[in-house]
Amino acid sequence: MSQSHTNAPDRIKKPERQPYLSVILTGLPVVSAAMLLVALSNLGTTGTGVTGFIKMLLLPTAAFMVSYATYRMAIEKAATLFSVGFNLAAIIGLASIIIVGTGLFAATYPGLVITQVEERRLQTYLSDVTRYADARSSAAAKSTQLVPVATAIATDIGTNAACERTSSCVSMKGGGGYGTVARTLETLAGRASAVSGEAASGLERHKIVLADVNAHLAQMEETLADETISIWKRRIALRKLETGLGRLLNELDEAVPASMLSAYAAELREGVALTNQPDVSDRVNGLLASYASNLEAALESIAPQAIERPSLPPRTGAIQTFGYIGEYAPIALLTFAVELVFPLTLWAYTVMALLWDRYRNNPDGDPSPAHDTVFDDLTNLHPVDVPKHRKKGKEPTPRRIPRKR
Repeated sequence: MSQSHTNAPDRIKKPERQPYLSVILTGLPVVSAAMLLVALSNLGTTGTGVTGFIKMLLLPTAAFMVSYATYRMAIEKAATLFSVGFNLAAIIGLASIIIVGTGLFAATYPGLVITQVEERRLQTYLSDVTRYADARSSAAAKSTQLVPVATAIATDIGTNAACERTSSCVSMKGGGGYGTVARTLETLAGRASAVSGEAASGLERHKIVLADVNAHLAQMEETLADETISIWKRRIALRKLETGLGRLLNELDEAVPASMLSAYAAELREGVALTNQPDVSDRVNGLLASYASNLEAALESIAPQAIERPSLPPRTGAIQTFGYIGEYAPIALLTFAVELVFPLTLWAYTVMALLWDRYRNNPDGDPSPAHDTVFDDLTNLHPVDVPKHRKKGKEPTPRRIPRKR
């Protein structure tokens, strides 16, 4: 008769899982160290080469060791001691978590957002530069109003010179000819024509330079918007473009020679002196004074305003990033939760669990029973009776006390 086998099949025993608290106490510092590694890379404080590589590894490793030891001691030691009534342990444990967490947050958050903050600051700078360039361009555009005035003066003086040669309409003496007044007016007409020509060429130059300024601003915007290049390289390129923009704006201001026209207005104001013809001199100077007044009025209308030129902001530092914390609140809150909120929450839950476990084991709060220790005999000892001995060199023997059972 065959025998049936009733033995149950062997089963592979599942390995015991590591307690989640140990996993968290190890994983949390690892996450903090990894975040710090990324932050240090963005901050650029580690440098390059072998020294930079060592610093890049050393700082996150040190952060891991400090945070791991702090969190573990605070949760495994300080929380346990506090649950049995040692209040100083809570102060030390919480203080250590707060100090370490605050330090890690202050080092990690800036590095996570510094490139975005740098780009944000450069965008603000570029907006200020654009407004500044527009203001300078508008001021320079007003100088083009001088060109028609200079052209009208040259035309009018030329007309009076021709009229004087044909009919003496200025001197009111004779019937024309090429006399002193005609030669003087012809000289004034030549001077006015030269000034008008300079102003007209300046107007053409103004149009060319203005187009260059607009193209330069567009290039600056394209450089900043190119995200394929690191923000730090874009910053260097913007600094070079900033220098070129300043040169173009100066050329734009000087395109129409306002200073030359101002000097010409003063020249017209001085007038001329015709020998032995004071009445004719007054008549000619009256015409020149009216020209000077028109030119001076045009110059006053384009008086330059004091416009402060924006300067490229210094490179963003860790402290500057906290000024933009509102714009990057999600990253700040996540970093704050990892570095501070979660360790403190873990400590609080551990304390509550220990207190609850203690309450379940002793709900009435009775004092714990005394346990036998190796020091029990010391508490039962009585003062030693030292008898008098006549013989020297013999130690007294204490009275033997029976041990309690």
